[in-house]
Amino acid sequence: MNQLYSNGILTTVSNFLLSQYSNATNDRRRFFVTTGSVLVTVWTLLKLVRKQDQASIEYNNNIVPSVSGTLPVFGHAFQINKDPLGFIQKCKAEYGPAFKIKLVTQDLYVLTGKMIPELLMASRKTVSFTEGIETIMPVERVMRLSYEHKHTEENISPRDKHPITYPIKQNFKPNQIEVFSDRVEKAFQGLLQEELVLKRGEKKQIDPWDFLSHAISRISCLCFAGSRVGTNRDLIHSMATLTQSIVKAGMLLTVLPPMIADIIVRRYMSVERQLDLLMELLVPLINGLRSGEIPDDEATFVSMTSKLLKSDGSMRSPEEAAFHFKGVALASIHTTSHFTTFALHELACRPQLMEDLRKEINTLEKRTPESVSHLQLLDSFIREVLRYDIDNLGLHHMALQDMILSTGQMIPKGSLIVAALDEAHQDPALGSLYNKPLNEFDAYRFIDATEDKKSSTIGIDLISFGLGAHACPGRYFAVNEIKYILAELLVRFDISTPSGKRAPDNYAMGMVKFPPKEPIILEGIL
Repeated sequence: MNQLYSNGILTTVSNFLLSQYSNATNDRRRFFVTTGSVLVTVWTLLKLVRKQDQASIEYNNNIVPSVSGTLPVFGHAFQINKDPLGFIQKCKAEYGPAFKIKLVTQDLYVLTGKMIPELLMASRKTVSFTEGIETIMPVERVMRLSYEHKHTEENISPRDKHPITYPIKQNFKPNQIEVFSDRVEKAFQGLLQEELVLKRGEKKQIDPWDFLSHAISRISCLCFAGSRVGTNRDLIHSMATLTQSIVKAGMLLTVLPPMIADIIVRRYMSVERQLDLLMELLVPLINGLRSGEIPDDEATFVSMTSKLLKSDGSMRSPEEAAFHFKGVALASIHTTSHFTTFALHELACRPQLMEDLRKEINTLEKRTPESVSHLQLLDSFIREVLRYDIDNLGLHHMALQDMILSTGQMIPKGSLIVAALDEAHQDPALGSLYNKPLNEFDAYRFIDATEDKKSSTIGIDLISFGLGAHACPGRYFAVNEIKYILAELLVRFDISTPSGKRAPDNYAMGMVKFPPKEPIILEGIL
């Protein structure tokens, strides 16, 4: 109707101007009539195009809206850093469940609430988690700059069973975790004896991140590399610090011009030394396992990967198999340390919760990773940490082709897509409230849940580990590891902070939430 109306006006105006032109008696008058005709025609056409564009946006609704208020260079960085969750909730209310923001020079397509599964369940031909992460934190680039002069990483075929995720999926299921229990127990008990023997009333202040990354590296090296090399202190230290070294180098690569950044990383921020140690220890181990000189009598990631054939039936070289160990270290040590540090800070400001957890733990005849895994309150507490202490934006994916959302909106190929994790975990439409509102921390929230709400159970109300076929395959091991560490600390120590309060979290670019920097105080109670 609007188009017909505009066309009618345009026809009427044109006819009037044409008649005026025909009746003009001199060139001067004809010039003004011609000029006026052009101006009126252009003005009318612009109004028509504007109306058509508005109608297209309003009715076709096939464009993901861009959030207004961007600043030159910084984009929305100031707004999201000021109130990360509040900014996302406001954008969702104003623009709908999918919108585009800008952080510095990077455009981000943000999916919220019920739209997040569309990203996490999408085909690998449509989106790539690996390429998405590499855009934000160029881990593979750091590896290449550090080690390509010594080893070129294997080019994994799409037909191959992935040498990292496949062994984990097949060998770290809930009913298989007990295979590693003795090693988990041995590694952590050994660390406690070396570093945390406190008499009753004796206090020690620790940096929880440093302590836990070392503890979890100790467990991971023993479980994933095996007892023959997994107790090597240099390896444990190298794997504990590998992620932090890569993150520092990766941040530099994202802010400096490539030519300058590459030189700095190669010369001053290389992780060559850590990778050298890994190869020096694991390559001879794999050669020994394959030759039979070393008995293959332990379930380890190294053994599993070295025996996994490629799609063409060939076997990986010892160097290729060994090099994949760094992927397990990056995934397991950093993430587990991250959430366990959050757990300590949540405990430190809740003395009653600590007492309730101790009572539950003390009902066990013997504390083992298996027995501790069945404790209901501890499990509810861990699930709440995973739910509440989550990144604001995460699970970055790169669009490998145009992605059409259920709303009909299209995200173009080459775009970076992120999930609004914290917003989803606090959306009443996605998660049951149980006792307290979702914007409050409640360690008891899932104790009486009628559904399966174990800490390792994934769903739209808990997407810390992802969803579907792309969910983290090592989550069962990680959750049991966290439970055992916390149980052993709780029966030995009171946990507090110097301030006596829950310190504020730290955010990076309004996206990633890091635990508080405040130290933890452990006080002996035995």
